[in-house]
Amino acid sequence: GGITAEVMMGILRNKESGICMDSGGFRTTASMVSILPRDPTQPCVHFLTATPDPSRSVFKPFIFGAGAAPAPQVVSPTFGAQDPVRTQPRFQTQVDRRHSLYRGHQVALGLMESGQDRGQQLRQKQRDLEQEGLEAARRLLAG
Repeated sequence: GGITAEVMMGILRNKESGICMDSGGFRTTASMVSILPRDPTQPCVHFLTATPDPSRSVFKPFIFGAGAAPAPQVVSPTFGAQDPVRTQPRFQTQVDRRHSLYRGHQVALGLMESGQDRGQQLRQKQRDLEQEGLEAARRLLAG
């Protein structure tokens, strides 16, 4: 009864336990925490990082349902007929398939790892945004 979404996010960010990994040839690629209400009339709220290493990512709220469209920031680019998977011979060139959120995350990560004040402010802003998402989910599920 004491496992909340915040507690689960903390568990998924725990490097000492080995749950969150960023070295040794393996990296946690993304994480997800879901709030699944017992009331079937309420929506399920899923918090996804959509970026690697949850200890340095924001869990963002998603609600899936009829008419839901993917957020453009997490859709990998497509290359149409020029995609190396479609041209013959296949895979002779490489393309950058990173979505814009991932690319932005990499820039932010560099700032946060620099130890500069701006990086610390950015990390705090991430946590504040995550808290806003959690509070919005609580309000939604409370009616």
